[in-house]
Amino acid sequence: MRRALALVLMAGAAQAETVPLAQAEVIRADLAQPTDRYAHAVLGDALEWGGLTLTVNTCLGCAGLHLTDVTITLPPNRVFEDVTTRLADLDSDGRDEVVVVETDLALGASLAIYGAGGKIAATDFIGQPNRWLAPAGIADFDGDGRVEVAYVDRPHLLGDLVFVRLEGDRLVETQRLPGLTNHRIGQDVISGGLRDCGQGPELVLASMDWTRMLGVRDGQVDDLGPMPPEGLTIPPC
Repeated sequence: MRRALALVLMAGAAQAETVPLAQAEVIRADLAQPTDRYAHAVLGDALEWGGLTLTVNTCLGCAGLHLTDVTITLPPNRVFEDVTTRLADLDSDGRDEVVVVETDLALGASLAIYGAGGKIAATDFIGQPNRWLAPAGIADFDGDGRVEVAYVDRPHLLGDLVFVRLEGDRLVETQRLPGLTNHRIGQDVISGGLRDCGQGPELVLASMDWTRMLGVRDGQVDDLGPMPPEGLTIPPC
């Protein structure tokens, strides 16, 4: 019995691993370092964010969390132009990545993926200032077992719903659908979002003129009805 117990303890100890900070597990991510260096104000005010604070666990498989904070600070020509961060395991390694909108003051917004070691991947910047993108949801949208991130490219001007997948150090576009939006200029929230009514993940978005609610599932756009008086919300199934 004692020998069996010792073997169990040794097996448990072997599963625990202290990893370098760059490989740590992200537990929480917060926008930090408010700044007014980018006067776009698409989210209602002229304050954006100059950094991220990540709370990470450096001992994988340990009985308790070994937490420390990691600060990521952008250069002076960049801001995080977002309402929140999003955590999701994009590469199926059991650890979450951070999804956030990162903007270059001269080149506009990009969708960026961060880990404890810094930036992992990003889309190209849109190409000019005062151009933004709005994250819409994160799920396996095409049923292939891999997670995609959906966002609306220029929700006030272009209205393309874009799906991208993390492949190594790149975000690869898998689909693009026109005529959809999820944000009005000056709102401090991103409207709509993700639901699953039993047939797989579905995004709820708006038509570009904000008169119709639209659902996107399996790459197809369905009309969900007129926009309610309260605006774009996720309707019950």
